[in-house]
Amino acid sequence: MKKSRVFLAILVLLLIIYFFAPYWLNYLGKRLVIQDKLAKADIIIILGGDNNGERAEQGIALYRAGYAPKLLMSGGPLAWRLTYAEWMKKQVVESGIPAAAIILQDKSRSTIEDAKFTLPLLKQYNIKSVILVTSPMHTRRAKRVFTRLLKPANIGLIVYPAQKSGFNPDRWWTRHEDLSSVVWEYVSSVLYFVKGY
Repeated sequence: MKKSRVFLAILVLLLIIYFFAPYWLNYLGKRLVIQDKLAKADIIIILGGDNNGERAEQGIALYRAGYAPKLLMSGGPLAWRLTYAEWMKKQVVESGIPAAAIILQDKSRSTIEDAKFTLPLLKQYNIKSVILVTSPMHTRRAKRVFTRLLKPANIGLIVYPAQKSGFNPDRWWTRHEDLSSVVWEYVSSVLYFVKGY
């Protein structure tokens, strides 16, 4: 009798997990995404790291819409002697945006380094407000890092995700690319938290 109750309890628990898991998993995917209200800024920072150009494409759209007069590409080594910053600059220039409007930061290898290496350039150009563009699942972590470094410098921050993104927070666990991205973001968020970000 006792064994049958334990079995029944386990069965009920498994059914609850099965039927409610999609709601919790969807929540976890959507929780990664932050989108601040857009306003004009001094510069648009585009973070390297995507493999389909969605971040640069969003930066181009914001620049053309008049949200900022300059673009800053941030990202270090991509392949051989090519950096993410240079690759994004090529994409942006080919879209018709003048090279004179572009600043490169091509040393960083992480989101923390993106913020650390970008800050001196922002100070050099007397930047007081920033629109930060990245992929949707990366926005929460990027905002935490950049807020920590830009706030003491009195630089305002707006975080805006790529709107035409391959990432879909609904049922992300059913697609290999989204699954690996979400897992990576949560693992990275824990590691960054340990580092104080």
